[in-house]
Amino acid sequence: MKNKVARLLFFLLVFLVLLQLFSKNEVKKTTTDEVLLSSKSKITIGKEVILDIENRGATPLSIVIPCPTNPLAVEIYLNGAWEPKKATLENPDLCKDSPKTLEIEPEEKSKLSFKLWNEDLFAEPGKYRVSFKTMLDGKERTYSQEFEITPPTFMQKAWRNALYRPILNTLFFFIAYIPGHNLGLAILFLTVLIKLILLIPNQKALKSQKALQKVQPQLEALKIQYKDSPQKLAEETMKIWKEHKVNPMGSCLPMIIQFPILIALFYVVRDGLALTDPTLFYASLKNFDYTQVNPFFIGLNLTKINVWVLPIAIGLLQFLQIRLSFAKAKPSAGGQAAMMNQMMQYFLPVMIGVFAATLPAAVGFYWGVSTLFAVGQQLVVNKMKD
Repeated sequence: MKNKVARLLFFLLVFLVLLQLFSKNEVKKTTTDEVLLSSKSKITIGKEVILDIENRGATPLSIVIPCPTNPLAVEIYLNGAWEPKKATLENPDLCKDSPKTLEIEPEEKSKLSFKLWNEDLFAEPGKYRVSFKTMLDGKERTYSQEFEITPPTFMQKAWRNALYRPILNTLFFFIAYIPGHNLGLAILFLTVLIKLILLIPNQKALKSQKALQKVQPQLEALKIQYKDSPQKLAEETMKIWKEHKVNPMGSCLPMIIQFPILIALFYVVRDGLALTDPTLFYASLKNFDYTQVNPFFIGLNLTKINVWVLPIAIGLLQFLQIRLSFAKAKPSAGGQAAMMNQMMQYFLPVMIGVFAATLPAAVGFYWGVSTLFAVGQQLVVNKMKD
């Protein structure tokens, strides 16, 4: 059981690290006496362009947002000169959630997003400059920020085409054809589809885990018998695994597959619902209006973080799954093994619940439905004859 705890903790750590890795980028700043502008110095094509604006002056800063036209002046550096770029939304209704002006009080910060105009303004790689004019202390001032739009790397293309894009399109396929375009039902169908695809590997993993539990007492006895001979211990351990057809790594594969899917779903929910790159849609979904998506399910907004309901439910489901996975295990004689089992049953569900409370509710909902499916699988495996 100790190895299983370590594996679960390891993969949770990997998940957190990957989230940070995919989000990490250098921030470039332009400093003046009154205004501080900052943005990522390099932004991959298709990613949302966001400008951070800090008012360091003594008077309020007011920036006009002329939606459906892009909010600030945009220029691209071509042939040794800055050339203006402009974009106007074809659907003015998209402006209903966009403020007419951005007001920033002294010593306050705000963000300005180009997500509605991303595809038209920043579709080609190159050096860009974003500028705005405003009145401060009775004088017109101009502020600008420069950054680069870069083509995706090989790894980014592989990630996008192998995981992100298929999950995005599958989710929106369900959303498009579900009455009311409900996000919760779409995630439910997506989860079931993923679990069905992974059904056979998951089933093998659970059987492998069950077989490993069965031989655990023999392995513990070997550790005592050959405590002074690591090589002999390894040989005898391999013999037991081979004799009982146990694959100690068999239970890891589904989890290794699960975490990239979970990460992709996180980015789909975070970025996909406020779509910045419609070219990611397959041809059958090109005309779908993503603003029709209904994010509410059982009273929860799945695009927002839910601190209590989902994390508690996920924690309880995780506890039930772990409890069932120990149902066929023989009681451990050693105090340390028993303590590890206790940590597995109680600490891990709490940790996963806290983890779910930091992510959009849609990701937690996926995890909860996936765990519920796993509980059903575990019940089936527990009833199977050895």
